[in-house]
Amino acid sequence: MDVSALVPPGAALISLVDEGQAVALHPQETPLVAGAGEKRRRDFALGRACARAALAVLDFPAGPVGRTDSGAPLWPDGAVGSITHTRGFAAALVGPAAQFRGLGIDAERGDAMDDALVPRLFVASERVLLSRLDAARRRDLATMLFSAKEACYKLLHPLTGQRLGFHQLEIVPGAGQFTARWLGATGDWARPLTGRFVLSDGLVVTAVGLAISAARV
Repeated sequence: MDVSALVPPGAALISLVDEGQAVALHPQETPLVAGAGEKRRRDFALGRACARAALAVLDFPAGPVGRTDSGAPLWPDGAVGSITHTRGFAAALVGPAAQFRGLGIDAERGDAMDDALVPRLFVASERVLLSRLDAARRRDLATMLFSAKEACYKLLHPLTGQRLGFHQLEIVPGAGQFTARWLGATGDWARPLTGRFVLSDGLVVTAVGLAISAARV
């Protein structure tokens, strides 16, 4: 999958397709998944490999990508970003903190989306859009909407400290892009975010960024 269209100018995005290749953790990352199962360790290693490669593209010194108390990546000073992994795929989107307040990326497989999840995940306007589509297109759009919410959450949570629910974010899809609105937000946070997505063979990847020049207070 070509994810180059997702990268905001000044950021770096590295993705990996899991083909069983050897993927090493930094020694200081290994304890973070010491008690995890094999799948979790593999996903974590793929994501951290993408993150370290993206940091290298931006000329950050080599080193571990730790983990915060909330489970989010702990980036080195001067960097912001996020990591995603789903079955067979991982990616990291990283940028300089001098240019970005935050960055969010998410990847989802369409076969995990079920119509029974629609009321739980989507607001009324999103459900209307989904109701107009046949089953295959409905699944693709639902997967994109869900992924976009996840990407926005990864951007917003570190900045606001708030744990937003799915019904607090409204996604309006476009051609290869989407607009996200935090419902009920006030002041500058009520301004929409704009992100991009790619879809191929049932895999959706979404990305969103908040530049310093457009930063909320």
